[in-house]
Amino acid sequence: MKKTLLTGLLVLLAGGPVLAQPHADLQRKVYPDPIGITFRTPTLSLSEDRFATLEEINAWLAARAEDPRMQLTTIGTTSGGRAVPMYCLSNGEKGRKLKVWLQGAIHGNEPAAAEALFQLTDYILGDAEGARLLDRMDVYILPMANLDGYLANKRVSGDGFDLNRDQTKFADPQSVLIKQAFMQVNPDVAVDFHEFQPNRPVKVRSDKPDAILYHDALFLPTGHPNVPQVLRDATIRLMEEPAAAALDAIGYSHFEYFTMSEPSGALTLALNARSPQSSSTSYALSNAISFFLEIRGIGLGRLSLERRTWCGFTVAKAVLESSYAHHKEIRRIVREAQRQTVRRKNPVTVLFHSKEKRLPVTFLDVKEASPVVLENVRVLDAREPQADLVRARPKAYLLDASQTRAVANLRTLGLTVEELKTPKRFRVESYRVTERTEAEKAWEKIHRVTVRTEVSAGEREFPAGTWLVRLDQENANFAVSVLEPESENGFVSFRVTEAREGGILPIYRLIR
Repeated sequence: MKKTLLTGLLVLLAGGPVLAQPHADLQRKVYPDPIGITFRTPTLSLSEDRFATLEEINAWLAARAEDPRMQLTTIGTTSGGRAVPMYCLSNGEKGRKLKVWLQGAIHGNEPAAAEALFQLTDYILGDAEGARLLDRMDVYILPMANLDGYLANKRVSGDGFDLNRDQTKFADPQSVLIKQAFMQVNPDVAVDFHEFQPNRPVKVRSDKPDAILYHDALFLPTGHPNVPQVLRDATIRLMEEPAAAALDAIGYSHFEYFTMSEPSGALTLALNARSPQSSSTSYALSNAISFFLEIRGIGLGRLSLERRTWCGFTVAKAVLESSYAHHKEIRRIVREAQRQTVRRKNPVTVLFHSKEKRLPVTFLDVKEASPVVLENVRVLDAREPQADLVRARPKAYLLDASQTRAVANLRTLGLTVEELKTPKRFRVESYRVTERTEAEKAWEKIHRVTVRTEVSAGEREFPAGTWLVRLDQENANFAVSVLEPESENGFVSFRVTEAREGGILPIYRLIR
């Protein structure tokens, strides 16, 4: 099992070359649809070869919401004026039940993610085995997180933002709605369902691209070192491994998530998640057992939709079954992660890099319509982070009164931020910016900033109106990941907090 999980593959979901869609006969030969399965989703229950309309989806949801175990609501309204549906599946019984968050279609051109969650909903409400799961958990489902993008079949939101790259800077109001809903639930387990573009060209047997991606499913656990290790270990053992076993049982291939590049002419794969901008890491920083699933599918339209939906459903069902079987252990693990966070047990890893490995990787030979293995591929594995800059965890951070946007974002992330009512004197560490560079990131609609700083300690008086972010709170791992100025995905990088070379940053570390 572990060897299988370590040899996975995915390429970057946006950008880069894509081969023309291989003939449908190839897709059907290599990836046949499941036989004997009854699909009851909004799209797959249609007699026509198209996707369900919003009216049809809403009617499907309303019909199931007649069941008292489904509480249908919305998280708010998109920029396009559409209410985003969300619902909780619960048998209404009280007690120490787990809270599980399942999310799909935050990228609007990934429809199988939503279809898989609709299929799961029908299973829980319509099958005795599914209904049994609600004895130990309440399941919160956000099936179309990016509703405007979903209806337009576009990756980005109605305002043009990639919502899965906007989970700390919150440039899009839709991102705030999603995060607020998530933090209000405060789940123990969280899974985000995606699809990936399978038609990325790869050179395997010749100098020209002769292969594409192969696998049905790709797992993305986080390797971010500010996520407590107990959560990272539990994600693999209690979520990913049972899901992989379930896919094995139906003959679907799976590996772990990669991005793919050729920096020196040789293929290099970056494995697993490291950015707080992505839900896999962001949700884990809230002390949830979190990962996300990628299903082969972008660009396929309705082709293979039954197989793609069954793939996502199989993983979702396996996650719930493992959560059911291990509910007491999951509660203990989440409480331990919260305890470590509140007691400031772990240092702050500000910068880190991924460990280099060599692994075999399987691709799909387009001409032969069969898998082919590329041996000894260079892989950078974020699951084994190598620290480059580590600082002691402070007691708190202090922010100048001007940092209202940073404060709003921290509160969206579930942090309590206090305002000093009177002047106070603290011993703090200050950051002086010694180097500042700027680079455009068009897909983020921003000029990213990279800084280097010198840290010095001393007494300082802070006026009334200064913001105080104590770190003895459960969501403090968000704070340490966005407030350290060198962090690759922090507030300075995203210009939530502006930095001037030679200047003192308006963020301070309280050390006494």
